[in-house]
Amino acid sequence: MKLEKPPEKLGERIRRVRLGKGLKVVDIANSTGLTSSSISQVERSKISPSISTLKKIAAALDHPLGDFFANQDGGGGNGHGNGCLVPFRRELGAAVVSPVVHRSQRKLLSPGKGVTFQLLNPDMSGPIEFIYNIYEPGSGTGTEQYSHPGFECGLILQGELEVTIRDKSYRLVEGDSITFWSSEPHSKVNPGDIVCVCVWANTPPWF
Repeated sequence: MKLEKPPEKLGERIRRVRLGKGLKVVDIANSTGLTSSSISQVERSKISPSISTLKKIAAALDHPLGDFFANQDGGGGNGHGNGCLVPFRRELGAAVVSPVVHRSQRKLLSPGKGVTFQLLNPDMSGPIEFIYNIYEPGSGTGTEQYSHPGFECGLILQGELEVTIRDKSYRLVEGDSITFWSSEPHSKVNPGDIVCVCVWANTPPWF
């Protein structure tokens, strides 16, 4: 009986990409402003990096952030279905693949502890990125604000979420929505005592 290889962890994937480019930990540290120790801990899965930290590492590696999460096993966790990515691109001579993503087929993107992102698009080849967000109480994108090109909007389905854009904070509750330029430094955190569930759209895709 052939044993299946366990899914590659996020830190292992980052390390593999770094080594493949012939870079040392100190090279990434110098490019990102992070410490060599923190990068090493990320690679060894000792700490869960925030979105802003992952974006810095991905930029230093000149590697798409979304690829760090590709092909991960999405089973379990929070009772929400997720899993492998269904290819959406139509290859020459290939059959047309359904544009529908069933709950059990969502690609899992987990940028930090207590935060789960599930891709609602079949893939990220289109002009927009649609994401199902789950924030555990007290969790968020990190204390440091981040930015990226484009435009985004979100809708709160359950709980509450505090979105800070530069120096102004907006406390959103169930039914509230928000729209802003992604190039504005921003961050998100669940200040409540229940899980926050929301859907988010980014254009262009940035994972």
